[in-house]
Amino acid sequence: MFTEYINKIYNGLASVKFDVLMWIVFGTFAAIFAAVLVLSLLVPKMRSASKRPFLCLVNAYAALTLTAFLTDNDLAQSVLAAVIFWCAGYIAYGVLCFLSKSKQVKIVQSQVAVSSMPVVQPPRPQPNNVRQEIPAAKSTVRLEHAISVTDRLLQKNLGKGDRQELEKLKNTLAVLQMKGTLTPSESDILNDNFNALLKLMAKYNV
Repeated sequence: MFTEYINKIYNGLASVKFDVLMWIVFGTFAAIFAAVLVLSLLVPKMRSASKRPFLCLVNAYAALTLTAFLTDNDLAQSVLAAVIFWCAGYIAYGVLCFLSKSKQVKIVQSQVAVSSMPVVQPPRPQPNNVRQEIPAAKSTVRLEHAISVTDRLLQKNLGKGDRQELEKLKNTLAVLQMKGTLTPSESDILNDNFNALLKLMAKYNV
């Protein structure tokens, strides 16, 4: 069965004139090469794609050339024609690879040139939320004196509301004492607390 199919194929090829057959073989290969060449030059994806499928096509067309020559020539002449075509196909494959690599090299060189350019860093804006060190304002009220007055008032027979207020003042003064150097806002707090102490001192005759 397989022999019959092969004979039919061979007879079909033999029935075609040799020159016409070779024009078909070489013409289709040349058309494929021209199409791949143009696409490689114009389409980036095609340019970066592997050219090994074209190499497989060269091997297939070399075998096809051998078969076509055997329909009208001896084995030695057919093998020589297939070898010549195979060499020409490899040269075409080398041209495609060379053009693809040369394009890729130019792209890489342009990328390297751009990346090697000095990058100008814009000046960094100064953050607005940076805490400025504010020198402590000079307060006319001595913290130690306010604490001593608070202690003397706590020894008095105070009302419940006054005692609670005085204990809050004492806690605030203790926190300010731990901080040491006071900022302007903290000095204002100290002054307000001392004014409250003055009212309690006048109330309880301290």
